[in-house]
Amino acid sequence: MRKLMTCVLAAVLLSAVPALADAPTGTTKGVKPAADAALDGASRTLVVGSDIFIGDQVSTGPKGQVQILFNDNTKLVIGPNSSLKMADYLVRNNGDAGKFVVDMLSGSFRFATGDAPKNKYEINTPTGTIGVRGTEFDVFVYNGPIPYTRIMHYLGIVLFKHIGDTKWQELHDLCTVGQITDIASVLGNSKTMTNQERDRLKGEFRYADNQAPLLRPFWVLPSFECLHKPTGVDTPPPVNKGPQTPVTPTQPVIIGAIGGGCFRARFC
Repeated sequence: MRKLMTCVLAAVLLSAVPALADAPTGTTKGVKPAADAALDGASRTLVVGSDIFIGDQVSTGPKGQVQILFNDNTKLVIGPNSSLKMADYLVRNNGDAGKFVVDMLSGSFRFATGDAPKNKYEINTPTGTIGVRGTEFDVFVYNGPIPYTRIMHYLGIVLFKHIGDTKWQELHDLCTVGQITDIASVLGNSKTMTNQERDRLKGEFRYADNQAPLLRPFWVLPSFECLHKPTGVDTPPPVNKGPQTPVTPTQPVIIGAIGGGCFRARFC
């Protein structure tokens, strides 16, 4: 009877994980519940040390978070209420060479490239594609009635385009924000945006606002300055230059939409 129960338990455990022939692409280094991975119809709860496989779709709850270190030293954070699929990896299960491909389906993410050639990375979202060149950046994906993708750049070069486009847009300066709706565009540098605009971005780029929930290897030190003014720095008083010629304000050009209202041309 004891031998029979042992065999049954082993069968249950094996049915909850991918086949042994499948090589893991990475390992979870930090997990906050709830976080699950689904593969071929079977779901498993992720814990620290769980393997991630090609085909896994990782989903998190309202307080969930997953920090993954891949075999090529790429780092990926999946924030709360987020979903991502590991579509392909550099070495496939049959030994063939592949690409590092992830589908960011919804939510907030942090991505830092590893040791693989930079043209081997591809990130897909519901509105477009992101390519990287030795890069660290955050992504927010809204997959609602009017979907959009936003990118906050920190290091290296980020390329991005709308689905079907052939021309890439480029982010290469710290704190520059890109957006993909029905077009791909550069919104500008968050340091020069208004407080209201930065507050909106804090809700999307949660790790630029606060990195405390992350393990230190997943921090990007310059990210904090993108959404926060340096301590002790005040806006300088205006300089009196005498009478000025009145300027008639022009109508701003609206280039995009955000679910839940708008407050400036770039964010309408």
